[in-house]
Amino acid sequence: MILERAEIAVKEGQEAAFAEMMTGRGCALLASGEGCHSVRVGRGVENPSKFILLLEWESVDHHIALTKTATFDEFKRLAGPYFAEPSNMEHFEV
Repeated sequence: MILERAEIAVKEGQEAAFAEMMTGRGCALLASGEGCHSVRVGRGVENPSKFILLLEWESVDHHIALTKTATFDEFKRLAGPYFAEPSNMEHFEV
């Protein structure tokens, strides 16, 4: 099992809209990827403009495959405008 952790800095003032987008459509798009077991999103306590996205994958290859789909293009179209900077993403074996 692979855990993907992405830290996302959201533009100031856009935090509530980003959270709503993620719970309304963003997480479902990511979860639809083959080999995706779970998607969770959380908001920073000390820094409310920072979000963490945790996804459990069968393999890194499953994550990479999702990034080459129209579904991921849709996720980027929805989420991208909220990003204050590129996300910081890593994979971990669990």
